[in-house]
Amino acid sequence: MNRLPIEDVLSPLQTAIGNGTAVVLKAPPGAGKTTGVPPAVLQTLLDKDTVGQIWVIQPRRLAARSVAGWIAKSRNESVGETIGYHVRMDRRESATTRVLFMTTGMFLRRMQSDPLLEKVACVVLDEFHERTLELDLALAMTHRLRSELRDDLGLVVMSATMETEPIVAFLNRSNPQNAVPLRCEGRAFPVSVHHGEDRPGERIERRIVKPIREALESSNGHVLVFLPGVGEIHRVQSELERADLAGDARVVVLHGSLSPKQQDEAIRPSKFRKIVLSTNIAETSVTVDGVTAVVDSGMAKVPRFDSRRGLTRLETTSISLASADQRSGRAGRTAPGEAYRLWSQAAQRSREEYDVPEIMRADLSDMVLMLASHGETDLFAMQWLTAPPEHAVESAQSLLRMLGAIDGSGRISEGGRAMASLPLHPRIARMATVAVGSLAKSSVAILAALMSERDPMESISSMTLAEKVEAIETNRVPRTVPASSIKAIRQIAETIRKSLPGNASGEIESTSELDRETAVARALLSAYPDRVVLRRSDSPDRGRMVGGRGVSGLTRVLGEISNEDLLLCFDVDGGGTESRVRAAVPIREEWLDEEQVQTLASQSWDQERGAVRCRRQVTYGDLVLRETPAKVPCNDETASILFENAKTELPLGGLKFQKLLHRIGMVGEIDDQVPVVTGEMHLELLRQLCMNRSSLQELRSAPWKDHVLGMIGYSAWQIVQSEAPEEVTLPGGRKAAVHYVEGKPPWIEVKIQLCFGWPETPRILRGRTPLQLHLLGPNGRPQQITNDLASFWATTYGEIRKELRRRYPKHDWPEDPLSATASFNGMKRR
Repeated sequence: MNRLPIEDVLSPLQTAIGNGTAVVLKAPPGAGKTTGVPPAVLQTLLDKDTVGQIWVIQPRRLAARSVAGWIAKSRNESVGETIGYHVRMDRRESATTRVLFMTTGMFLRRMQSDPLLEKVACVVLDEFHERTLELDLALAMTHRLRSELRDDLGLVVMSATMETEPIVAFLNRSNPQNAVPLRCEGRAFPVSVHHGEDRPGERIERRIVKPIREALESSNGHVLVFLPGVGEIHRVQSELERADLAGDARVVVLHGSLSPKQQDEAIRPSKFRKIVLSTNIAETSVTVDGVTAVVDSGMAKVPRFDSRRGLTRLETTSISLASADQRSGRAGRTAPGEAYRLWSQAAQRSREEYDVPEIMRADLSDMVLMLASHGETDLFAMQWLTAPPEHAVESAQSLLRMLGAIDGSGRISEGGRAMASLPLHPRIARMATVAVGSLAKSSVAILAALMSERDPMESISSMTLAEKVEAIETNRVPRTVPASSIKAIRQIAETIRKSLPGNASGEIESTSELDRETAVARALLSAYPDRVVLRRSDSPDRGRMVGGRGVSGLTRVLGEISNEDLLLCFDVDGGGTESRVRAAVPIREEWLDEEQVQTLASQSWDQERGAVRCRRQVTYGDLVLRETPAKVPCNDETASILFENAKTELPLGGLKFQKLLHRIGMVGEIDDQVPVVTGEMHLELLRQLCMNRSSLQELRSAPWKDHVLGMIGYSAWQIVQSEAPEEVTLPGGRKAAVHYVEGKPPWIEVKIQLCFGWPETPRILRGRTPLQLHLLGPNGRPQQITNDLASFWATTYGEIRKELRRRYPKHDWPEDPLSATASFNGMKRR
């Protein structure tokens, strides 16, 4: 057998492990680290008579199973003897197992029941460059355990493309001798990398056919094609069939939704040439024997959690340079290879060097719940290679409080412990713990499996979720659904069923009168209380979700099965301006949490009426379920709404009030005893008058004068009355109103005959301001406007008198107006 490059570093690795030092190992693809390191660590433990297992942690189930099988075969053993594995739905382990491969999720779950890892001698974290949330958490918890309680616990962190320095520095924070870096210089076969052209907007399935053809022509082995997701795999598969490109090669698919058997068949050695269409499941650890060419789309689907909306959505994003190198390296495992990339050399330079750690973009609720079950309420007190974002932690804690899993201080509740004991996301765990009160355990398990995994009947929109559960339970699944997919769901359900509380028979102990549809809907509501949606009356396809988010696609999802307005949209895509609903069930208002349903009066402004209106609302959280008109209450909220809308209408109170403000302002400029009514005082006056009122009409008729006089005081008002009088006395004893208008001099309107005998223009404001006189003829129309009456008598009156005598001969028009007697009607005396 050829010597593997990893063998060059196994001796120092074994020395470090034997001395209790952690190892951070970087070894390129094909060096043999995944298959070489665990047996080497085992040999070290055997040499030192150290008991305990070696746990090798893999991000993916397929890798854990296949590597365990390869090593067991190389030892001429069956899997489950010295070498075993434990992944979801599948476990091969015995009392003699010393090396146990498992996924990160399984490692964390086993750590819940054995927090000190008492049966473990060494933990190996493989493919750490992927920086999944669970890998980061596994490192943090293992490091804390080694630092505080288990200094004898071995640790190896390894990958092909990771940066070793930050990890070594992290492990050495408390003890500089705690970890050492090791690097293996690989001897992989050379891979020629070919870059394509950037074609924005063109679909992958059309761009990728040409490089697949070139890969088939330039190499003799299998062709491994990396695609973002299952949808792209199926489209490329169809495109290859149309192009008749495969020839003698067989097209096979490889992704995480396949059953273990289907995955094994895809990577198994074959006599026939294969074109393997794969997601990034084949990027690390998993080796497809005989691959000599790789075609890389350069894209991957990455789950990204939007903590503001509380939704996780898959984003198709460009892979990092490290991932691209990892993928290309698959072509050089057994012979010189070719790698074809869909992006240009120029685009290569714009890619990130490494992937963003998942802890920076993931839903952290599962992690927070697991740590709470360990008594850890302060996540930031732990040491992290990359600390989780504060907003994401707060969002996770908020969700768990909503589900009743933790209390306000972060301590786990009894219900939370039940949820944490299940191998499910906290939402699905909450649903399962509620559903066991009204459904058989077998039904609950199938329901949880359908919610956790890809639904094999997703395309059958005519079936409700409850009907799908019943179809699987009674073996009445439509023939169009692949039997292998249903078998996988049943296997997952069986694993879940064993974890559920209840009696051994699997049936509920208490009786329930709920039908299956209702039981499922109510269980879903307990898990997704924040996904309640009220349909829009004007658009049945759309609705509004708790939190204010709009949703669409309701008609497509629900079809004709329901015209209910209240829905639970438990599967929602967070992308776009509106969330797209993928699955929903009708619910009833009486099912909602009573503590979250409130009846309250809500005031708002009616612009058309210029008044506050009140609606009595029944709300669930911030979602208005229904509302009816109600009497507007006389309270602070009503006054505040009126004030905010009335202040843009100032001045109110009519012309008389405006005149009053002007008089006060003029006097205030000459007398410090009179306060000037400022804009702030005017607003305060408005605020007072808004109390116990609800409309602009009421404000306009409010006693503005009384309030402003109360504001300036009685003595100041007396000064205003004296210096800016409302009227003046004319020579004949009659009175004329003084007009005060902002921007104009004060003035009076008076007939000329009433001014006879008045030698000077009357003055106000301590004689500083003459009144402007609008002198009227007998017909009430102005003949002259002046603020100098003496000058008018001396110069202009004579000319006007001639015209007036002609037009009004019966009126008296004396030559000397100063000696004449004022007369109201101005007629000549008989």
